[in-house]
Amino acid sequence: MTETIDLAGRRAFVTGAGRGIGRGIALRLAGAGADVAVNDLDPATAARTADEIKGMGHASAGIPGDVSKADEVQRACDEAEAALGGIDILVNNAGISLYRGIVECTEDDWDRHLNIMAKATFLTMRRLAPAMMERGWGRIVNLGSYVAQMNCTTKYFGPYCAAKFAVVGLTQVAAQEFAPAVTVNAVGPGDVDTDMMAREWELEGGRRDLDPTVVKEEYRERLILGRFERPDDIARAVLFLCSPLGDQVTGSHLIVSGGLPYHN
Repeated sequence: MTETIDLAGRRAFVTGAGRGIGRGIALRLAGAGADVAVNDLDPATAARTADEIKGMGHASAGIPGDVSKADEVQRACDEAEAALGGIDILVNNAGISLYRGIVECTEDDWDRHLNIMAKATFLTMRRLAPAMMERGWGRIVNLGSYVAQMNCTTKYFGPYCAAKFAVVGLTQVAAQEFAPAVTVNAVGPGDVDTDMMAREWELEGGRRDLDPTVVKEEYRERLILGRFERPDDIARAVLFLCSPLGDQVTGSHLIVSGGLPYHN
């Protein structure tokens, strides 16, 4: 039995969607019929993804802004609602990562991770969830991580792991508070072949005096399914949670990691 996922008439707001996973999510939602407002810190990449969505025949708007700041979240959400007529689907994707030991991290390193991921998730949900509940329908998907599970944390990613655990905690509380009209879930990627992941391989290679290509291959070899994930692998999981197929899923942290963590 098959069921077509049709999000026609739904309006989505995706943060950090200028490139990588966020771009994949925005395009996948648009491919299912949704109109999509695209946020990114970089105005050029936000506009580029928005233009791709318009080329697919759907309404879109590139909305630059730093979602770790309350005033910019307010403005960006105002612009998204004005452009699309409202927001039914929120995807909190914006994020950063830094390969650095805890004792080497600065206060700014800590603040940036927690603000860009945990605080931004709080700010956008606080701003957009009330209207979803009032209308009687909404979907929120926050980007967690496979490291945001007990005994799955990774050394040299202290602030990142802390931020992602916070996102998962917020997700579980919001699922209770926004029910029954709005489902709230997290999707936890593993190793996705993106520019951000490539930078992590470079940083780890520098610490271990290895070529980044060697580090990359080590990461690939630990994957049960044998290949790095692509942005669209994560996007399809997000689409499932936003579709009627996911109507009875809320408060979950869906791990989409290619089999991580796995220990020989």
